[in-house]
Amino acid sequence: MFLRRRRRKGQASLEILALLLIALAIAAVSAAVYNILYADISPVTVEGAKIQFILGEDSEAAGAQIGTNGTYIKFNSISGWPNATRIYTEIAKIKNFDSSPRTISLEVVSSSGNTDKLEYLHIKLFSGSNQVGSTIGIGPGASGSTGDVTISGGGVLRIQLEVKWRAGALTTDSVSLTLRLTALGE
Repeated sequence: MFLRRRRRKGQASLEILALLLIALAIAAVSAAVYNILYADISPVTVEGAKIQFILGEDSEAAGAQIGTNGTYIKFNSISGWPNATRIYTEIAKIKNFDSSPRTISLEVVSSSGNTDKLEYLHIKLFSGSNQVGSTIGIGPGASGSTGDVTISGGGVLRIQLEVKWRAGALTTDSVSLTLRLTALGE
């Protein structure tokens, strides 16, 4: 009496695939729903930097140039002899111009050049004659960050740089190092 309609081979699979595609399209559309909120931030003002680089006793020998606001420093005359250590005991200083203590950290962001010819390049922070924080730089005994170091209100930290080239280093060898000084708080 009733005739059953025969399905073609694979027709059920095509129907299931079509249903899955429709479900996927619905899910994709509903996943794109979002709300936008706004915030006004005004005014944003400028204040004097509370932590600044200042010149040290060896700054001239190292070719130190401090930016207008004391928030940037560049050295262009640091050098050393092969197989000998050169120490710049006060390449620059970091000063806290605030009356409250501040926490800072100095870290290596990048290094490049003939680092394989370098025995080490160490940078250390000192409060008076005491080293504070870890030694940073390139080579054995150096880490990537000093860790958190506290500068007292009105206090100054001395930056010392030590460089030692390997015996086979040539006068054409050089390295570059980028550091970041982070001052926590406002």
